[in-house]
Amino acid sequence: MNRAMFVHEFKMMSKSRKNVLFIIALISLILSYCFLVLPSKETSDSFQPEEMKKEISNLEAVQQGMINRGGTGFVQMAGRGPYAESVYEQKIKSRLVTAFEDGDMSRFVQLRMKGNVFNEMQQSRDWMLISGAPFPAHDQSRNISLRNLRYQGYLDADVPITYEMIEQKTALQTIQNFLIGTTAFMVLFCAIYFSSDMISKDRQHRSVLQGAPIGWYRVINIKSFVAFMYTLLVLIGIFVLALAIISIQNGLGSFKLSIPITIPSTEPDDYFGYRFSEYETITMLKFFLLVLGIIPILVYLFIRLNAILSLLFKNSWLVLMISSAILFSERIYYSRTLTELFGFEISNFPQTYFDFGRIISGEKYYLVHLESISYQQGILVLLITVFILEIILLIVSRIMNKRRFYQGA
Repeated sequence: MNRAMFVHEFKMMSKSRKNVLFIIALISLILSYCFLVLPSKETSDSFQPEEMKKEISNLEAVQQGMINRGGTGFVQMAGRGPYAESVYEQKIKSRLVTAFEDGDMSRFVQLRMKGNVFNEMQQSRDWMLISGAPFPAHDQSRNISLRNLRYQGYLDADVPITYEMIEQKTALQTIQNFLIGTTAFMVLFCAIYFSSDMISKDRQHRSVLQGAPIGWYRVINIKSFVAFMYTLLVLIGIFVLALAIISIQNGLGSFKLSIPITIPSTEPDDYFGYRFSEYETITMLKFFLLVLGIIPILVYLFIRLNAILSLLFKNSWLVLMISSAILFSERIYYSRTLTELFGFEISNFPQTYFDFGRIISGEKYYLVHLESISYQQGILVLLITVFILEIILLIVSRIMNKRRFYQGA
């Protein structure tokens, strides 16, 4: 009986018009992104040789002006030598253009890293450029450190370096950036959308289902399991489709590539009350394994939450709206200076970990600067939340039994 009901529920969910239309919309978005947005998209690592040549010409003109007026020395008050810095910058950029035009991406990456060191010196004088950040100088230093670690990872991975890899446009890098960005919420919204009507839709066929020789709580569990498996299958299919299309365009990439992450300081002391972050790398393979470890927990969490809401409200649209509000609830109070909510650290709240990509990369910890926000803590908090939801669902299913649920339908 359980198997027959599982097959029946899976067929019903697969043939659901709202689910089919939603999947078509997702596929359309992916195709539009792959064929229209991604090919013309410029990232922070994109390189324009013609613009660089103009910058080189400007630098040469500035250097000649310095020579003409005798301003090639060291400025004691500023503590720097503008002419020497200009010459260094001009040489780096000239060699960058040459390496790019020759297709020597390994040398190009090495020169980019040298250029980043120079840019770090320049940006340190303009630390107010990042408006609204509590520690803008740290943000700039972190961005450069992470970029250099990523570039060094290209050299250490012992794989052919392509320009698409440098631009982070290979299939694996594109999906990785998708999961680290806020667009990862779409993964969890799929679970919410597919399971929003898994119980309430049966109120239209109450005469058939009320007579089924199976317990009410078991019915809810089977429906939840079907929604769980269906959501994971859809997500896998969507990612495989995106992986295939982008691989044809820009290559697959490599699981050996390093992904820079931010971790709390390993030093026992702080610096005038502030503990600086440190940086490490994990492989692309480990990143995806960590993602595979947390996504099923989050998907299951929202499916069980939807089961509770369905019993309480008996309306799929209300379930969809309330679950979506919970998904984005952190946006209401989020601040880089907020570490506590209702007297408890935000690391103890499950919504902190809905943005799971940034948890893995350490960006969430860094933005809030709360060391208790970690992947391990996230898994623990989410599992405890699932356990609490299971108890609530068991109680609610006893109160809102089958007869009361279908009554008045």
